[in-house]
Amino acid sequence: MHPNPTTYDPEPPTLPEGFLLGIADSDLQVIGEDHCLEKEGSQRTMWYRFAEQSGRVFQDATPGVGVDRYHRWEEDAELIAHLGFRHYRTSLSWSRILTEEGEINAKAVAWYRRYFEALRAKGIKVYATLYHWELPDYLSQRGGWKNRATAEAFVQHAEACTRELGDLVEEIFILNEPWCAAHNSYFHGTHAPGEGNLRDTLIASHHLLLAQAMAFERIKEIAPSLPVGTVLNVEPSFPATDENKDFTAARLADQFFNGWFLDPIYRGQYPEELADRYGAKMPDFSSEDMSRIQIGASLSTMGLNYYTSKNVQGCDFSPLGYIPAREIDEEINGLGWSVFVPPVYPPGLQLGLIDFHRRYEKDGMNRIMITENGFAGHGTRDGSIEPLDDPRRIRYHQEHLKQILAAREAGVPVEGYFAWTLLDNYEWAEGYRPESCFGLVHVDRQSLARTLKASAKWFQRLNQAT
Repeated sequence: MHPNPTTYDPEPPTLPEGFLLGIADSDLQVIGEDHCLEKEGSQRTMWYRFAEQSGRVFQDATPGVGVDRYHRWEEDAELIAHLGFRHYRTSLSWSRILTEEGEINAKAVAWYRRYFEALRAKGIKVYATLYHWELPDYLSQRGGWKNRATAEAFVQHAEACTRELGDLVEEIFILNEPWCAAHNSYFHGTHAPGEGNLRDTLIASHHLLLAQAMAFERIKEIAPSLPVGTVLNVEPSFPATDENKDFTAARLADQFFNGWFLDPIYRGQYPEELADRYGAKMPDFSSEDMSRIQIGASLSTMGLNYYTSKNVQGCDFSPLGYIPAREIDEEINGLGWSVFVPPVYPPGLQLGLIDFHRRYEKDGMNRIMITENGFAGHGTRDGSIEPLDDPRRIRYHQEHLKQILAAREAGVPVEGYFAWTLLDNYEWAEGYRPESCFGLVHVDRQSLARTLKASAKWFQRLNQAT
């Protein structure tokens, strides 16, 4: 029997001393790109052109408005402080920081400095992601991540961010979700630039990892004591039945979504079984590249973004060897993702954390943070509750915090949790579709006024008790 998805414990869980509780967003989703173009002379992102021309973004909505963080940054900094968060993760947009000629955009740097200084004055530590998909459009049109030159250009961005803003940052995360930046962008075609070639995807993923390694080296040359981590999105997979074919399917699904980036970072190689399956589509990568990419043991933090898990079953007709196994009337969020919380489903985050740590502990995975976790959509399954009343979102966060605490009890070094996200914002290909809203704070799309949801007040109580 399904649990009542709107029922949750009104008392937030007790977090251990020293556990880091934060909130996260990304620059492109909130800033209002039109303002950056007009007032900073920044570069257009590939997302702006994709939204205008691809027909794959909901209502063709561009990131031009966002939630106007550009002008409302003081209000948002106060909002973060009001909710009691002392840790905040956001991104430094490559399209803003550097000009097409590779020069530093002083106006953009000045904006970030004002914002970060205001946050720090309120006792809020800033964690900066160098790439949350804000690829300059001119680089996208030159091949984007299919082009090795993009990886080399990224090092300039990493250097500029470190020199200009590193003194205001608690920790740098190099990439955000390279799986999405490769597979959704160059294979599934659902994200900018919207292409669909597996071989190009594998090349793009390799160049993302190479860019990460080169950026890591450069940051450490400039600021040896600055902590540097990275962020991957993970989806633990479970066999739908006890049949051998479904266990094989779960292994392949894990390699496709998780191992393809974790293995090279921690072991200097791509998963052999999956590479064999790709066959002729698998490019050759030099041993020098693979050795360079293996930076896992040197990272300060492995950030893991978690939203869902999946049950899978073997399928001979699937090029990947498996298909998802969906349960009738299963609980899903507004984007149709399975909501893996017990007792109906396995505690996917808990089991995934235990598995990842077991697999990579000896390779250097010794500090983990959940850098994104959140619930998209309305408060109830049918959207009948007003946007400000969101018990399903509260339950989602509550259950996943419990899973993290259980993983810690099992010995997994999970030291922090960033809720996704502060504000209802631009959700990539979903645009501003209401069902795609992850925010703890509602944003009126006409006035852009911010209003606390019940989930924001729940986190406020949790922060007060921590």
